[in-house]
Amino acid sequence: MRTTLEAIEDLLIKERLDLPPQLRELDGDVETIELELRARIVRTLHDDPALLPHHVRDRIEERIRAALKKNLALDGDRYITLAGKLEYADLRELEDIMKSRALRSQFDGLFPNREALVKHFDQLADLRNGIRHSRTVDEVTRKQGEASILWFRKVL
Repeated sequence: MRTTLEAIEDLLIKERLDLPPQLRELDGDVETIELELRARIVRTLHDDPALLPHHVRDRIEERIRAALKKNLALDGDRYITLAGKLEYADLRELEDIMKSRALRSQFDGLFPNREALVKHFDQLADLRNGIRHSRTVDEVTRKQGEASILWFRKVL
């Protein structure tokens, strides 16, 4: 028997079927990296949402409040945890968490070179946004995005 979540995921995947196969695969790779980044943040911060930078936490909580107001079926308790909150963080907010002054030292072992981290987030975001917002993804953006996916896979 299929769950509601599986049905929703199927619909989301079907929406992406109009992507060329190569971009569809890259979209899946980007999503995997985002999920791995979230999981790494949760582990590093010991699932403590109070450690999030205030500006990031405020934006996330605003999105969660809007989602809970719009959809009464959502389980509000899920979004008390850091893992739940990060479901509403975008890629750039994940980057902000990892490079914030207060948390930087906790991610230094994973990302010792801040310039490389920023560069690869930029490339990943360019690819992600091109795919997710139905923009043309030129060859340079695609190649740089692929390189950033490889880099994140290696360091994560």
